[in-house]
Amino acid sequence: MITTAIPEVPQHLFYEHGQMSVLSSDLTEEIKTLALPYGKADVKHWQWDDIAIHYTKHYFDDYFFFEKKNNDNKVCLEFNMKGSYLIRHAGQVYNVKGAQHNIIYTPQVHNTFQNGDLIGETFKIHFSPERFLSIAEDGNDILKRFADRMMEGNPVVLSPNSQSITPELKKAIQDILHCRYTGGLKKLFMLSKSIEILVLQAESYDKAEQKSHQTIYCKGPREQDQIHYARTYMEQHMDTPPSLSELARIVGLNEYKLKRGFKEIYQTTIFGYLADHRLLQARQLLLDTAKRASEIAYELGYSSPQHFNNAFRKKFGITPQKLRNK
Repeated sequence: MITTAIPEVPQHLFYEHGQMSVLSSDLTEEIKTLALPYGKADVKHWQWDDIAIHYTKHYFDDYFFFEKKNNDNKVCLEFNMKGSYLIRHAGQVYNVKGAQHNIIYTPQVHNTFQNGDLIGETFKIHFSPERFLSIAEDGNDILKRFADRMMEGNPVVLSPNSQSITPELKKAIQDILHCRYTGGLKKLFMLSKSIEILVLQAESYDKAEQKSHQTIYCKGPREQDQIHYARTYMEQHMDTPPSLSELARIVGLNEYKLKRGFKEIYQTTIFGYLADHRLLQARQLLLDTAKRASEIAYELGYSSPQHFNNAFRKKFGITPQKLRNK
């Protein structure tokens, strides 16, 4: 890896109106492409009251070493959708992989990080400390402990081990990115989805904590990497997915370890995950492209448009055609 020291990218480049302390009760929205020292970034940004949402797709020219100081006082729901990073902070090294999420509160923290891929995709929801604390007081023990540590005035990371992004979280994020409401309804929708995402994160970490007190089957980092690869392989070949025995051979695990380990990490079966991923991809293609529903069905590996239509309606409560005509 070639690492190059470059200046920190000022946060105000991402916001036309400056730092996040400049807030408005009206929902504002920005969509733009930025030329940056390390390459470019496609940015979507929504902001209202004391909440902001950022979706960014980074295109790196090379593998860089960044220095970053966080000047904003906010709680961040972080989703690393795509790409990997090494983050170093206070003597700790965090290996952030794709399709993982966490919650952090790190005002005035200085750290460094390196990109491990040339394309990165992130989604973040920022709450003011006051708004987050008012929500967390009605949350589960995970959120309440996070809030207690915030009140002590220290930086907080919900867990040193980020959790995998579940299909439910993926859907909620896609709902925000493809929201078709306008005006006050859009602001209300964004708020409700932001809280839903926080609830799903808290639930995810609560389940992980409960499992940590049990006998964990998949302990070895090598086996975990093999299972993560199984998920990636299924996503990349969802039009012609392998059988369980073929997938086990591809990733180098026996079928029993693959099935049990996958269920432990992703809280669903291998083919249950594939079914959810297919439908989320189909929903995004219906919203983002002009492709016919039948074309999408065959592209994603469904045996027939009718099979796709039935699965879509069962998952989302609406047919593909009605979704497109909303």
